Amino acid sequence: MVTTKERTDLRKELVGQGYSWEHIDEWQPKVTLYWHTEKVTPSGDVVSPVGTAVKGLPGNPDYAVRKGRIGMLPFPPNDTCECRWCTARRVDVEPGESKVEEEIGKESQMCQECGQSFFALTGPGALSKLRVHVKSHESTGESG
Repeated sequence: MVTTKERTDLRKELVGQGYSWEHIDEWQPKVTLYWHTEKVTPSGDVVSPVGTAVKGLPGNPDYAVRKGRIGMLPFPPNDTCECRWCTARRVDVEPGESKVEEEIGKESQMCQECGQSFFALTGPGALSKLRVHVKSHESTGESG
């Protein structure tokens, strides 16, 4: 049995992924989901490119949430899509730059030695990136 809190949390996550508010009450038995990210093999080969439609998938809310977390959403990717994968694709990234992280990141930490900034969705994530960076200073002998 699902508690009221679990149902509310599930509804919030579904709405955040682009589903309607009523989806949890009025879901269809079968739906079509679209990849918003490339599906790749461990060797790096693209199996399903962005925008590939997968038809006949279960429409229940639990399944929809799990698939939404890996980049399968109920609408095709487009220029106005706000999911993390479409947002990352719209940002031009030069090698060595972190424009994608700045665009989608909410928290940041700055290295006190070189001034480089590190972005992540959470404060602990940004701090973790900073710690890894600081170790590079230590291994090269740059720290005092």
